[in-house]
Amino acid sequence: MKANQIIDEEQARMEIVKWGKEIYERGLVNGTGGNLSIRISPQLVLCTPSGWSLGHLTPESITKAQMNGTYCEGLKPTKELPMHLAVYEARPDISAIAHTHSIHAVTYACTLKPGEMMPPFVPSLVAKVGSVCLTPFRLPASNELGEVVSAGIQNSQAVLLENHGVLAVGKTLEEAIVVASEVEDNARIYFISNGLARPLPIDATNGIKASYK
Repeated sequence: MKANQIIDEEQARMEIVKWGKEIYERGLVNGTGGNLSIRISPQLVLCTPSGWSLGHLTPESITKAQMNGTYCEGLKPTKELPMHLAVYEARPDISAIAHTHSIHAVTYACTLKPGEMMPPFVPSLVAKVGSVCLTPFRLPASNELGEVVSAGIQNSQAVLLENHGVLAVGKTLEEAIVVASEVEDNARIYFISNGLARPLPIDATNGIKASYK
């Protein structure tokens, strides 16, 4: 899917509601944390509203904004809209973004140093996500956060945000949620094993990617 394709707006609203509830119930977000978006055309993005629980969204609550950041229609957009827009600009091949605050991934993001990679413990992380690096801390909602995240997401489907969370992308919102889930599961393996989990062999990476095609 290319960025110049047009996605049905009503269907996209339903997708955001559906997957918002899904990740809320699974604990990938809590309270009013996290945000989702779908690029429905080259100029327009739908995103979750500010201050809303992702488990209690309605199609009418979803906000529409232009790619230049101008508010179009609906409630006040998530404060992380600048980060979403920066990622869309950097990745014309994707049409959906999920930003989660899942506890194991956030905890892991508090242990790495910026630029370090999360070791892959399972083949699915390598195949569905790629290398997951930690981006340096920048204030939430800032343009600077969008800059470091869009730079880090160039060659992967997800990045860890230092002391913050996960940013996952996909051609569909379902894809982005799967990616965010893979990152959380990988971090969970690390903590369940008390840090003793054995990473995958480095030389197995190419074979793993080929086996999932």
